[in-house]
Amino acid sequence: MEFPAHIIEQCQTDLKGHQLEGFLTGAGNEVADIMFIGEAPGEKEAETGEPFCGRSGNVLDSYLTALGLARKDVYITSAVRSRPFKWGERRPNGTPVMKKINRKPTEKELFAHAALLDYQIAEVRPRIIVCLGDVALKRLLGKTAALSAMHGKSHYSHVQKREKDTYQWSAETYAVFGLYHPAAVFYNPSIRKVIDEDLHALKKLIESM
Repeated sequence: MEFPAHIIEQCQTDLKGHQLEGFLTGAGNEVADIMFIGEAPGEKEAETGEPFCGRSGNVLDSYLTALGLARKDVYITSAVRSRPFKWGERRPNGTPVMKKINRKPTEKELFAHAALLDYQIAEVRPRIIVCLGDVALKRLLGKTAALSAMHGKSHYSHVQKREKDTYQWSAETYAVFGLYHPAAVFYNPSIRKVIDEDLHALKKLIESM
């Protein structure tokens, strides 16, 4: 999906000096009923320009399989389009090496990218928006939203969109559904049971729409 030039220019202006790399536009069906929104690209995504590739992509594909869907059936994007990184020491062979390490995007970075996500939501016009992780959920439903309390449930709501220097609520409402981010299973494998239950609930929502 191509963006209007003024949105790209504003984003670039707002992000001068930030440690970010790569740029992803999104991928999939641009008239899909279901949109998946992640947090931000990682190293592999920044290299390839494809959302959710590598290990996280394999887990996301398993989500889609459980839902009876494929990537061509949905639209996949993220709250932040460039990989947020910081420099840190790693010892892959016992020798210290400085490497770029993924980090959580800042509120300023989320806001700088906000118009891009707003544009995609307006263009795709999904009926269901699936937020993959707490960052995406808070971006749409505000800082008080918490994935720990809201995962596995649909919330019919207006969503936050950028208006000049602040967020305002959209006129449109969407079925917003929270799922744990695919990477969560790498840090907490036991959460997969909860994810499977949430996917079952999401499938029932999709079938009812």
